[in-house]
This record gives sequence, structure tokens and C-alpha cells, in this order.
Amino acid sequence: MYGNCYTFNNKNNSNLWMSSMPGINNGLSLTLRTEQKDFIPLLSTVTGARVMVHGQDEPAFMDDGGFNLRPGVETSISMRKEALDRLGGNYGDCTENGSDVPVKNLYPSKYSQQVCIHSCFQESMIKECGCAYIFYPKPKDVEYCDYRRHSTWGYCYYKLLGAFSTDSLGCFTKCRKPCSVTNYKLSAGYSRWPSVKSQDWIFQMLSLQNNYPINNRRSGVAKLNIFFKELNYKTNSESPSVTMVTLLSNLGSQWSLWFGSSVLSVVEMAELIFDLLVITFLMLLRRFRSRYWSPGRGARSAREVASTPPSSLPSRFCPHPTSPSLPQPGPTPSLALTAPPPAYATLGPCPSPLSSAGASSSACALGEL
Repeated sequence: MYGNCYTFNNKNNSNLWMSSMPGINNGLSLTLRTEQKDFIPLLSTVTGARVMVHGQDEPAFMDDGGFNLRPGVETSISMRKEALDRLGGNYGDCTENGSDVPVKNLYPSKYSQQVCIHSCFQESMIKECGCAYIFYPKPKDVEYCDYRRHSTWGYCYYKLLGAFSTDSLGCFTKCRKPCSVTNYKLSAGYSRWPSVKSQDWIFQMLSLQNNYPINNRRSGVAKLNIFFKELNYKTNSESPSVTMVTLLSNLGSQWSLWFGSSVLSVVEMAELIFDLLVITFLMLLRRFRSRYWSPGRGARSAREVASTPPSSLPSRFCPHPTSPSLPQPGPTPSLALTAPPPAYATLGPCPSPLSSAGASSSACALGEL
């Protein structure tokens, strides 16, 4: 539980304070009045103030971050800006602007994981208890919890808070980290304030300026200095450990190491394999055509030769007739040829009319063979 809260240099302010130089003299210096007499013992058991440094477009979650200021002490805080860029998609589970997160942003600010978690709890509170928690923003058509209208909202709240702590509501699973995050790295120093020699003068000046009562002394004031340590910032960006370029480079290096080849050798090998495939395909095609597209061509030629009349044969073609004086054993052979083309050794010039009978018999014997 906190008292009055103030935000300096918010994005909605008309005049933004800017610092052009680092150092404690070029930052923000505040004198805070703790007003311990106004504290409620049941709500807070500590004294002082709580401070948090955050982005201009981010809400201040004092319970989740920040630090306490001790009364009677000057606290000097130097800060340095740091940015983190995460990889989404196939490399990590983050969101760009929260549009792909199944939780409605109830805060008037950009998406952050804490904004999403608090919005998720508020949605569960409205759904289970019928009213909104007073410390979180609410939708327009919902009212805050009040004992006069919602008598059991306290029991419902603490029951829901236990389920939220064990992630039974699924808020920590639904709310993913943003891909771009800006934070401030802080380092603090402390010293006694005001000093023994100057406290009378300081308290007198405070009483004149702000009506500060003298009897409160050091237990009711604190001083805060916030400044930039240096005017530069640090950016941490994630990048893929293995890209397509590095993958091809590693493959080429390993190939050259184990096989001793280069790109030209790989191209020549690919060309050789392509040529072998083409030659094999042409040979198989030729074999297929010779087997299925030209069967029985020799038998048809033989039938054509057997059915040709002797008058149409060439002048030098003369078949050798069988001698009538020698009987032919066995059945009479058919005139039609059923075998491949006849033996070309029986074809020759016609014998002269004065040939002897032995020559005719010899020719017939060749015919029988």
C-alpha cells in the first residue's frame, strides 16, 4: 500500500525534461517528505518512499520493481539504458506488439509481460467474482468491487490469488515476453543527509519554502538524485547461430576436407551422372522398341520370297528342282515356307541344258538338305 504517487517526464506531459550531459548535476534532484505521522500501521510497517525508473510509455508496477528510500539519507542513482532484441518465429517464443496474445490489454500503454499478467488477472477477477480489482484498470462496462454490492468479493479475491500464484489461471503461460525490451541498469550510492553542520540551515529553508515543521527533523525527509551515468546505451541482439550461408559454407569446408574436391569437381561429377542417366535411358528405349515394335519381320520376308512366281524372279535366280527319278522319302513337303529366309547357298546360276544326270542329282540332294 502506497500513498501519493507521482510520475515525472511521462509521455503525456506537454514538456519533457531532457538531459544533454551525464553527471549528478545534470539529472533530477528531489526532496521528499515522508510524513510518518500520516501512516496507517495496519497497511504499512516501513517508512520512507519507493522509487521506480521505467520507460515513458510503460506503467509503473511498484510491487514488481523499484527500491525504497530511507529517511535522512541522500540516495544518488546513476542509470544506463539497455535494449534487448529477441528473435521470434522459429527461433524463440516472443511477441512483437501483443496482438497475437489471447489477453486484452487493459492499460493505456504498450505491451509488456507485466501488463499482460495484470490484465489476465483482472479478466479472471471479473469472470469469477463479478467485479474488478480496485488497483488494476477495468473495462468500461464493469464496476470495481465494493462490499456494499459484492459482499463476498474478498473471499473470491484471495481464492483467485492462490490460483494465480500456482499458475492455475494460465496467465504466465499466455503472456509471452516481448521481442523488444528497454530497461535501465541502476547503481545507487547513499550518504547522510542533511549533515550535522548544515541541518539547521536546511530545515529553516524548507520551512520557508514548503511550510515544513521544524520538529520533524531528519526522520521526515529524504533526498533523491537520478542521473545518467553516460550518454550511450547498450543493445543486445539475438541472431541465428546457423544461417543458410554458414550452413553451405560448413558443408563446403567438410566436403573439401574429406573428399578434396571443389565446386568445379562437384559440377563435373553431376555432369557425369547426368550423362550416364541419359545414355542408359536411350539404350533402354532402343531395346524396348526393337522388342515390341518389329517382331516377325524376318518371317514375313520369307513368306514373300516363297510366294513369288518363278517368272518374276531375277534372271540369275533359279531354284533347284527335285529330280523325278529319285523317290522322296516321307511326306511331301509343303510348298509354303514357314521358316526364316531360305539358305542362300542353294541359290546360284541356272545349269546348262547339257548337264549330266549326276549334276542334277547332286543339286537335288542339296535341295533335300
